[in-house]
Amino acid sequence: MNSAAATRTDASSEDIDSILVLDNDAPTRAWLASYLRSCGYRVFEARNSAEALTILQESSQPIRIVLSKAESGFKLAGWVKANRPKIKVILTGTVERAAQVCADLCEVGPHGKRPYDPQSLVQQIKASLAKRGD
Repeated sequence: MNSAAATRTDASSEDIDSILVLDNDAPTRAWLASYLRSCGYRVFEARNSAEALTILQESSQPIRIVLSKAESGFKLAGWVKANRPKIKVILTGTVERAAQVCADLCEVGPHGKRPYDPQSLVQQIKASLAKRGD
């Protein structure tokens, strides 16, 4: 565990940033959630958009980032932008159509690629969270 992750883990529960990971592929979702937890983030997991929406509406913990494959996250990203504008959205994918929709929905833009590069993904999350002026 790197020092940034150790610092985050030592912080109080309220100081830990929460990420919602939406991915219908269970092994990918589990791997990604485990990796993000090891980086010091609180992670919620959803198999589909309906489950993710329920988590967003019912969680007692403030979620700061929604991370999803573009193909399964377009509708959810639109809902987040309209109803929870302080939550950052990162959509990943390689399809050109997805890139345009991501550019419209995401503050950071369509930078996420699959398969995931763990270090790049965490850098993208940190960049999104650094924009806390909302």
